[in-house]
Amino acid sequence: MSKIIAERYELLELIGQGGMADVYLAKDIILNRTIAIKILRTSLAKDPIYVTRFQREASAAAALSHKNIVEIYDVGEDEDKYYIVMEYVPGRTLKELILKRGAVHVVEAIDIMKQVVSGIAKAHQLGIIHRDLKPQNILVTDSGVAKIADFGIASMQSLAQVTQTDVIMGSLHYLAPELARGEKATVQSDIYALGIVFYELLRGEVPFNGESPVNIALKHMQEDLPSLLEFNPSILQSVENIVIKATAKNLNDRYHNVTEMLEDLNTCMERPNEKKLEFVYDTETEPTIVLDSRSMFNSANTTNVASTTESIQDDKVKDEKGLKKLLTKFKNLDIKAKVAIIVGFIFVAGVTTFLVYANIRPDTNLMPDLEGKDKEQAIELLKEYNVTISDDIIEELSDEYEKGEIVKTDPKKGSTIKEGDVVKLTISKGKYIVVDDYLGMDVNKAEKALKKLGFKVIIEKEVSSKTKGTVIEQSIEKDEKVDPTDKDREIT
Repeated sequence: MSKIIAERYELLELIGQGGMADVYLAKDIILNRTIAIKILRTSLAKDPIYVTRFQREASAAAALSHKNIVEIYDVGEDEDKYYIVMEYVPGRTLKELILKRGAVHVVEAIDIMKQVVSGIAKAHQLGIIHRDLKPQNILVTDSGVAKIADFGIASMQSLAQVTQTDVIMGSLHYLAPELARGEKATVQSDIYALGIVFYELLRGEVPFNGESPVNIALKHMQEDLPSLLEFNPSILQSVENIVIKATAKNLNDRYHNVTEMLEDLNTCMERPNEKKLEFVYDTETEPTIVLDSRSMFNSANTTNVASTTESIQDDKVKDEKGLKKLLTKFKNLDIKAKVAIIVGFIFVAGVTTFLVYANIRPDTNLMPDLEGKDKEQAIELLKEYNVTISDDIIEELSDEYEKGEIVKTDPKKGSTIKEGDVVKLTISKGKYIVVDDYLGMDVNKAEKALKKLGFKVIIEKEVSSKTKGTVIEQSIEKDEKVDPTDKDREIT
């Protein structure tokens, strides 16, 4: 299948496929070395938003230099093929290792995790969150060196690309509860995934399986991980405690940064008498429950209400004697005390009645979170609320959301809405173009890249100590934001 990319990289064979790109074993003809080259799928290469993000995030990954991160050598484009040239790591993925061997010996598992966590620590220092940590994205050489791959690229996957069952099932096994709730990825989301990877190394399988992605996500949100010590009693409690802390559902209980996790990995084998880590929650505080008023009074719920009413009647009979004693005490109080108690009772009853009415009134609901969804998804989600989506849609640029995705709503998410209300949407008209650093780049290559982003390129020449044809200055600074809808944008 011999083919040359950029007159330099000879493709030898296909060695991997992902949701957005294909990975080939290749040879760098100039440097005469074996490399791996990842090429963006043709269908995505036609989308300028994906291309821009691919280039920007690949550049960010290239800035990472660490022995436990796959090194990026080059990023480019050739005949509408966008590629990343990277270090070729002979060996297998951590997933393949687990599938072949099952549970890994605790000492080896700790060694692998030290390497992986060390690499992630470097990324987090530079503000890069992996977002898709799993054994499939960790390569292990025959000599036992672990290297993390696919930095930043995972964040490119929009909902449109995560529709394949294998993609969903593969990632959800390592998905932090807050991500399953639709919250943003943070360093603690990566830490949760690291905890699940550590569990899988020690157990030989993931903690939660299910028939559907929703089932798996719910388990991550609601259930404790099965005990590692029940599976293998020889594992020290201090080792399991690392998994427990890394995968804590409450972010306050979870490691706040990977450095803390790395410190525990370095010392866990020196703490043989450690007690099991348990998080204490306030069990007396009842959680807020939002009821769907339309389904509240169906036949099943009516049965529950009837049985509850019978229970209350039983309690009422049992408490009659106690009530008589309270009335006797009340009669013996002076007038001021009696008035104070009656006023207090009326106030509490009034507040309670208001809250009950506000929560079960048939025409009242809470505005759902529509951010990041498109208009069609919003229409589908709002059907049951019997509200109208305004035709007056606002469009604005966004740092976070792709073109066509909802940036915000009016009313805001979580606020009260009722039947007949009008919902206004603010939709992203695309992300800002973030200007790269072209200093030191060949002027022809820089001009070509900028023209693809829609810039009019003005070239000025001056004498310099730099190599002829090298960019020595640019009129728009690196990381400056530019409106992609501005048709007259130019750069010198």
